[in-house]
Amino acid sequence: MNRLSRYATGLLVASVVTAGIAFFESPTGESLQLLLGIALVYGVGTSVALRYWPILRSKDGPKWVTGAFAGVMTFGCLSLLNGVAPSPNFGVAVLGYGLAGFGFVSGIAFEHGRDPSL
Repeated sequence: MNRLSRYATGLLVASVVTAGIAFFESPTGESLQLLLGIALVYGVGTSVALRYWPILRSKDGPKWVTGAFAGVMTFGCLSLLNGVAPSPNFGVAVLGYGLAGFGFVSGIAFEHGRDPSL
């Protein structure tokens, strides 16, 4: 996928996720900062994930790392959902999910770009 398509898809994903959270969550004092964080994380994360899509979808080798990541990410997001404010905050859980996914695809990008002689 070319760069423009990746960036356009990232922008679309960021817009849809951010608009969904803005629509369903009641506004608070931190809403703007939270929405900006969600937009940035999902936009950049989607663009990076699409760049390394063949590696992410590879069927070579065991998938225990992906399974462990998904389990820990789910537990962490549920903890954020219930533990940040007196009432559940879905926006914080969505941001946590995006940060975890962004960390995962960033790790793939760093490993792919690493100099093997080091």
